[in-house]
Amino acid sequence: MFKKRLFYLFQYLVYIILILVYGAVVAGLIPILLAIVAVFTTVGLVGVVGQIMELNEFVPNIVTMMGLAVGIDYSLFVLSRYREERQKGYDKYESIAIAGATANRAVLFSGGTVVLALTGMLLLPEKFFQAFGAGAIMVVFVAVITCLTLLPAMIGILGDRINSVKVP
Repeated sequence: MFKKRLFYLFQYLVYIILILVYGAVVAGLIPILLAIVAVFTTVGLVGVVGQIMELNEFVPNIVTMMGLAVGIDYSLFVLSRYREERQKGYDKYESIAIAGATANRAVLFSGGTVVLALTGMLLLPEKFFQAFGAGAIMVVFVAVITCLTLLPAMIGILGDRINSVKVP
């Protein structure tokens, strides 16, 4: 019971920090939403991979932890870059293109580096580390794909409404 309350407390703290960082509620919730999409997608993928490879009961915990971390982190790169370009006076689609040419490239290489580093865990003879590595690789891969595809689509749909519901 205490762990569950502690989890919710940390979750609310993340919401508050993101909202304060962006100064807008919608912009602060987008990285959380993308991270949740990455986690749920990966949990489904883990179910499929679990039919082929033996995974332990800690994989969903690893997926949740890593998914929230990298999902929020990668979304912050792209969303911050988009907002910077809008402040410079570019229109919505030019800002998305510039953010895609710069921040998306950084996210792709960063995610690729993390996945490459985590593949070393698959080489270890211990099944626990192999399962940990498999779960972490899947969630980082899905978070990168989500950030490169879903985030620009969300930005294109929301446009300047990303900055709505300002926080004083």
